[in-house]
Amino acid sequence: MKHLRASAAALCALTLTLTLTGCGQDRTTPDATNASVPPTVVDEVTAPRAATETGTLPDPRQSPLLRAQNNDTSAARARLGAAYVPQGRSLSAQALPAGVQTNKVALKVLILSSGAGDYGLAEARNMLGESGVPFDVLDASSQPLTPDALIGPDGVGRYQGVILTSNALLLPPDSSGLMPSALDSSEWQTLFEYEKAYGVRQLALYGYPGAVPEDYGLRAVAGAETSTTSMTPTAAGRSVLSDLTTANIPVRYAYSYPATVASVPGVTTTPLMTDAQGRVLAATSTSADGRERLLLTTAQNPALLHTQLLSYGLVNWLTRGVHLGEHRRFLQVDIDDWFLAGDHYNASTGGLYDKAFRISGNDALAVRDQQSRIRSDYPLARNFRYAMAFNGGGARTDVATLCTTLFTGVAKDSLSSASKCLGNTFDWVNHTRDHQRMDVTDFATADAQLADNFAIGTRLGLTISRQSLVTGEHSGLGFMDPTDDGTHNDGVYQHPKQDLGLERSNPNLLGAAVQNGIRYLASDHSVASQRDDSCPTCGVLHPLNPGIFLVPRWPNGVAYHVTTPAEATGYYNSVYGPQGRFPYWDHNLSYNEFLNNESDMALSQVLDGAAFPHYMHQPNLREYGWGKSLATDWVQALLTKYAQYSTLPLNTLRWDDLGAYLERRTREEKAKASGDLSGVYDRAAGSVTLQSTASVPYTLTGSASGELYGTARSQQGTVSGAATLAVTPR
Repeated sequence: MKHLRASAAALCALTLTLTLTGCGQDRTTPDATNASVPPTVVDEVTAPRAATETGTLPDPRQSPLLRAQNNDTSAARARLGAAYVPQGRSLSAQALPAGVQTNKVALKVLILSSGAGDYGLAEARNMLGESGVPFDVLDASSQPLTPDALIGPDGVGRYQGVILTSNALLLPPDSSGLMPSALDSSEWQTLFEYEKAYGVRQLALYGYPGAVPEDYGLRAVAGAETSTTSMTPTAAGRSVLSDLTTANIPVRYAYSYPATVASVPGVTTTPLMTDAQGRVLAATSTSADGRERLLLTTAQNPALLHTQLLSYGLVNWLTRGVHLGEHRRFLQVDIDDWFLAGDHYNASTGGLYDKAFRISGNDALAVRDQQSRIRSDYPLARNFRYAMAFNGGGARTDVATLCTTLFTGVAKDSLSSASKCLGNTFDWVNHTRDHQRMDVTDFATADAQLADNFAIGTRLGLTISRQSLVTGEHSGLGFMDPTDDGTHNDGVYQHPKQDLGLERSNPNLLGAAVQNGIRYLASDHSVASQRDDSCPTCGVLHPLNPGIFLVPRWPNGVAYHVTTPAEATGYYNSVYGPQGRFPYWDHNLSYNEFLNNESDMALSQVLDGAAFPHYMHQPNLREYGWGKSLATDWVQALLTKYAQYSTLPLNTLRWDDLGAYLERRTREEKAKASGDLSGVYDRAAGSVTLQSTASVPYTLTGSASGELYGTARSQQGTVSGAATLAVTPR
């Protein structure tokens, strides 16, 4: 750790600190029983009419939101107190080196961390990762902050923005009981001088409204500290955080210091977010030397709603709307097992009905109408489209095309007849012909399952995403019964599945997929080996076959074999209710409570900006009431919440386009992480120069041309060597 020396004057200063242990009687520990944490049922679909068990269920205590509430560095326990800035070796900042080019900065952000136990680091990384913004992390507790760390040898600034995980970067208490800043006084001055000279903005993710290490023009309201409040954007806040509506945003499980604006010579403070009493929770502030700063007086965590809603706007403010990468949001909903009959849960007995369930042609036509109403009722999802993962082995191709419910009752197979009418209504995705488990199938079987299903879909007139595949149970990717010998591919598995890794994938499936023109293969986001935790918005290039790219999908709590609200809640409560197999809730949830918790989880996943589908199953499409189905109820609950807070459109792509988008983003993110793609913003020229060591894709937000999303344009292309693009900073 760097040597720290405190001056007598500095010992009197007050600013924030993070207390990571108990905080006396005012310690806030959320009640997990009543916390709004939606556990997720991982649904392992089995063959039709075969299974009586959905397999291993996740521990709801592993919910990211619950961990955010209850872990030792919870934002709800983040208390601020007495601290000081140690005196540096020099009384002033180190002089800027000769030859500085103050109009030029690299398109990269510097995160300044206070070292071990810095809970704010996770949010800093997460918010930049969501938008694809490159960053470096400097551990200020062990690494010195020098001009060389901020300015390159060519005089170009290394960073376009600076994030402080907390505004004073405090360390644990010293022998005096006070908490020293990880930066000494000369290092702070060096940072401030860099920000001033290069016009770099500074974002403090959490801070006490005081005067150390610098004054933001805010003062804490005595006795107003709380871990439960709400925040609403001011008119200025709507300008800075342009994606937000005027709705109150709940702040739960995060300690807050409501503040008032103080008159400070040379400082101009503008509130952005206020609580119900009009007290400030976020503000921009211009210092006496002209630097632009933004301070949040509420603790942040990547799993909390207020943090997720603020992140997009904060990144755009910090980077002046010009940065590598982009943040988009998606609503992709897959429905598996179309054409197949499957298990049907009996809410009265807790078992299964003797008769398997298959949606009717009327149900299918009703889904068409529900999809149309979603588009009209929710303008932010105007291009929403269900993706139907179909199993052609359950279809008949020798039927008439019927587009009205008046005639489906006399059809040979009403679902097949209606599907012919709906060929262009949905996105159709290959789900194999018969839903066989593909963990150990031979090549000929895998090839037939894929090729035959494409042929059946073509005869039915379905518009199919030809490069995409969803296998039954996401099988063939190494999450399997380790003793599986292939003799039960159309029945229940014999032992609990285990994550054996992608290296245990079935090479016959992968080869057959490539032979049939398939590039994009659905994987299960709840299985660790089938996602990339180093890049939460990336897919996965399969390690055994570079011709296959994995698209992770989100599970949810709508079980695969339920068709009505009573069945949905009956099964869910049999798992997580007080008498369930994994008791979690203190009471059995009603359907409204169930939807509320499910949409909370889905909203969190949508706000993260990853282009990953959610998936349900054909029984969830039953029209249990006029214009109603479980799947559409889920979509509407999510969209109602989303539209309450955000104005950003939700994208829905056909599976082939979704896979291509995700693969492109993954290549770009990996190129930035390895240093193969970078950029420099020239303020004077109004342009960005991109550099690459190979031919790689790029996305530039803030470009003068390109596609408009929200209030920002982003331009995509491929760069090999260098390219210069015009930008329009905010």
